[in-house]
Amino acid sequence: MEANPKPKNLVAIMGADAKDVAAICRIIEEGNYGTATCKELDGLKSLLAAPCMAAILDLDSVPLDNRSIRALTLAYPATCFLCTSRERFHPDLKDAILHYLFACLHKPVDPDELHYFLRCIRDNETESRGPPGGEG
Repeated sequence: MEANPKPKNLVAIMGADAKDVAAICRIIEEGNYGTATCKELDGLKSLLAAPCMAAILDLDSVPLDNRSIRALTLAYPATCFLCTSRERFHPDLKDAILHYLFACLHKPVDPDELHYFLRCIRDNETESRGPPGGEG
């Protein structure tokens, strides 16, 4: 996938389902943001070594738990983390969703909703990138 030369406009996407990842990339790139993709957690950590404004985690295709999401957000505080899923509820990820994720998007991802969140992230650059009132 294409990566925007401006690191602040780069969005990392972690997902093992190529079709879902490609659909999210198209939406992001329509908004003039760059994308970088990976299929597993180690790949995401490599992508996040360069500044990314956001990272999108596909909960349907990559196994994640509260602890791994918390560790990611603490290790990369300048990055906002979002998630996508076909499921509306993830009781096993309640703590991560409440405290560490900026937003959760239902699949198929609504382009207007994703562009809105990316604009919010871009326009409201802060030192702490967690959700409002969160521990991030």
